Amino acid sequence: MKKILILIAAFLFAYQYSNAQTEKGNQTLGVNLGFGYNKYSFNTFNTSDQSNTNTSSKVTTFNIGPSYSYFIADKLDLGASLSYQALTNNINNDAGGAPYTNGPNKQTNNNFEGTIYLRKYFLYANKIGVRTGPYVGYSRNDQKSTWDDPNAGNNSNNVTNGYEAGAKLDLVYYPSTHLGVTATLANLEYQHYSEKNDYATGSEKQNGNSVNLSLINNGLTVGVFYVFGSK
Repeated sequence: MKKILILIAAFLFAYQYSNAQTEKGNQTLGVNLGFGYNKYSFNTFNTSDQSNTNTSSKVTTFNIGPSYSYFIADKLDLGASLSYQALTNNINNDAGGAPYTNGPNKQTNNNFEGTIYLRKYFLYANKIGVRTGPYVGYSRNDQKSTWDDPNAGNNSNNVTNGYEAGAKLDLVYYPSTHLGVTATLANLEYQHYSEKNDYATGSEKQNGNSVNLSLINNGLTVGVFYVFGSK
């Protein structure tokens, strides 16, 4: 009888430990980091003058921001995050010794974003698995485009305000009771945006909508967070 009571107590302790991270009332506080690099190359043929333009582009992105969530039920948390992203796009247009005539040679972006999300956790042995759910957010992006030709007068500033809604899929792993690690696997997003472009010759405004699907091969975003409970 004594051995049975010990086994029951051990089982209850193990169950409590394994569910400690995602049980109702717990909270998480963390930081998200992301890095991406893509290289593109394509050729454009101009039928009017029979010329070819070879264009290559190297895009580097980096983002960082804090996150917080509260478990409103077991394996279901409600949270918010902030993010800052820097993007640099270096463009090389080779068109017969005048690369600057075919487009900007450099673009820099600074993006600020705030997001509110709801996530459901699906874990194996309450240690590793995925979490997914909807989110809504607001973003502001400042972009500057520059040409190598100092006389082109094409340098521009672009400001875009966006309202987003979508769903994310994250990989989740708990190496210990109070530590969690995540990596974004996929992100499906709808955005409504308003855009203003300022040029040397004037400015223009436009609105639009877009749908984007981002996968892990577009850039790796990882997060580390600390779990603290209500008990």
